[in-house]
Amino acid sequence: MKVISYMMVAIVVVMFQGCFAYSSQESAGDYVNSSIITANVKARLAGTAGLESLTLNVDTINGTTLLSGFAQNSEQKVLAGEVAETTKGVRKVINTIVVQ
Repeated sequence: MKVISYMMVAIVVVMFQGCFAYSSQESAGDYVNSSIITANVKARLAGTAGLESLTLNVDTINGTTLLSGFAQNSEQKVLAGEVAETTKGVRKVINTIVVQ
């Protein structure tokens, strides 16, 4: 019986390990919200004329969105930042996109 109890505890710990990975940065609920914001920013970037061909990385933590990747010109970099800034849930944008 003790073996089964220990196994159940181990299973629960493993199941929730992913939730605790971000505990120093975000709660589980905040992590989900950040994931939704990231998905929305990515969708808006992909649907914006002039940006659809770019491969950009988007990460969000606590409402702060980080944009990275490469743009062909400064107009694309600025536009990507504006699109991210106007996405619901984004509080701040850090635009590290490099113009090639």
